[in-house]
Amino acid sequence: MTQLLKNREHLIGAAVGSGMTAAAAEEGNVDLLLVLNAGFFRLHGASSAAALMPYANANALTWDAAVHHVLPRVQRTPVVIGACAQDPTLDLGPFMARVKQYGIAGVTNFPSVGFYDGRFREAIEDAGLGFDREVEMLKAAKEAGLLTVGFCLDAAAARLFAQAGVDILCLNLGLAEWRTVELEEHQAALDRAIESIRTMIEAARQATPHPYCVIFGGPVLLPQDTAQVYQRTEALGYIGGSAVERFPTASAVTQTVREFKHVTKAGKRMNRLGALIGTSQAMQPVFETIRSIAASDAAVLISGESGTGKELAAREIHRLSHLHARPMISWNCGAMTESLAMSELFGHERGAFTGATRAHSGKFELADGGTLFMDEVTDLPLAVQASLLRVLQEKEIVRVGGEKAIGVNVRLIAASNKDFKELIPGGRFRLDLYYRLSTVVLRMPPLRERQEDIPYLVWELSQEFSQKYGVAVPRIPDSVMNALARHPWPGNIRELRNVIERVFLLGRGRSFSRSWFEEMFAMDRAVGETLATQVAAPVSLAARRDKLDEVLARHRGNKTAAARELGVTRKTIHKWLKQ
Repeated sequence: MTQLLKNREHLIGAAVGSGMTAAAAEEGNVDLLLVLNAGFFRLHGASSAAALMPYANANALTWDAAVHHVLPRVQRTPVVIGACAQDPTLDLGPFMARVKQYGIAGVTNFPSVGFYDGRFREAIEDAGLGFDREVEMLKAAKEAGLLTVGFCLDAAAARLFAQAGVDILCLNLGLAEWRTVELEEHQAALDRAIESIRTMIEAARQATPHPYCVIFGGPVLLPQDTAQVYQRTEALGYIGGSAVERFPTASAVTQTVREFKHVTKAGKRMNRLGALIGTSQAMQPVFETIRSIAASDAAVLISGESGTGKELAAREIHRLSHLHARPMISWNCGAMTESLAMSELFGHERGAFTGATRAHSGKFELADGGTLFMDEVTDLPLAVQASLLRVLQEKEIVRVGGEKAIGVNVRLIAASNKDFKELIPGGRFRLDLYYRLSTVVLRMPPLRERQEDIPYLVWELSQEFSQKYGVAVPRIPDSVMNALARHPWPGNIRELRNVIERVFLLGRGRSFSRSWFEEMFAMDRAVGETLATQVAAPVSLAARRDKLDEVLARHRGNKTAAARELGVTRKTIHKWLKQ
């Protein structure tokens, strides 16, 4: 410790009241342990403020905690004991000798008279047991060769302790309070605390040019808070009380109980099929349909907007079927030329086309005996649709460039985010193929129709990303959860997943404010508007207006529905109408 202070290295301390917390802090390589009577009250569910009340002799409580609980459980970390100088029975000489005898490294003035004011403070000072008595106590400790830590609640205390040669000035920023606040409110409190730190350090400098100052309490509750303090002040460390002993324990217990409760809810009240979860009315037909059809070989057509979980539904159908031991092959039909789609689906022989240096098995062959999931099936070229229909009828394929028929036994699950009622009359999708694919039609509801599922989805995603990034699950206030439930989620679960992952990547374990999420949603909308403009740019205004009029007519003037079909926002629709 002497070398650390001499080299002005950063110090991390923990103010504790139990051997368990002390041992855990030592395991985390804490530099210094303070045993305070406040720890006794924290262990019994009270805040540190209870340490200032006339409950019992503070020095007796602290001595018992230090000697019988903390010292037996730590091996290498120096322990500093809190002493109340206002105790009229405290004989400083014998007390310091006793401290050294038990192997305690130092003394600090806690609880301090600085916590009191008004007539009560005046009475203590008049009795000769005020702040001067605390200075006298730490001087006696220093003369006894003990480490001294001075709790400073104002600039005057910092200056007087510095004059007395106290080793460490512990700048107290007030009692810590763990509560969910908006990020802006927390930052404002932190700014005020930093100003107090600067004032106290400047006062200490009047007595010594290089005071060794650490911070304690107030709004400094998380590691990222101390990072700000280090950058903006000359403080050299942090001692955590409630932030180390009380709040993490309470938070961990709360989170653990919630997780156990969630498992109970999931098992008893919330339907769940693998990765598909939901309590909403909109999800119940999905669960019922999947359970009903899984055992059959019937073709399934899954409809729904992008990001609603169509592939997850397909995987659950496969998992529950008698084909589950065989593979499920997924293939996205989008952006495929006719020749490439034919080769990917049905395979090709060597030499079938330029670059075909070896034979290639298509998706049907790879999925033989199992399930083939074809996403965005409506994007298939018409010629490929005809070939697909023939394969479904004959249950055999012929590779591109080949002549031999190869038998295949495949359950087909197709999906699309487009409306077949529009595509079929327009000649963009074959009616006979639609009938083949749609033995069973399963609609995946958009997230805006299942808002009551959002807390469960947030919990599931939080557990996933907590494990992935090794970060504790951040606290999400009710105000934020309500904002998440009200958001329209145009990207559905895929968008929600992206948002929660950003929380873990950027949040570093802190609770997020509603304004942070709203700002993120605004950024996403701005990106969407830009992309919509870029996509629409090559299209003539007249052609775009014709298309817009057609879509609006189909939806009877409903701009929200038209925007959804066109993949833009209502704001873009209004802008196009004005052009």
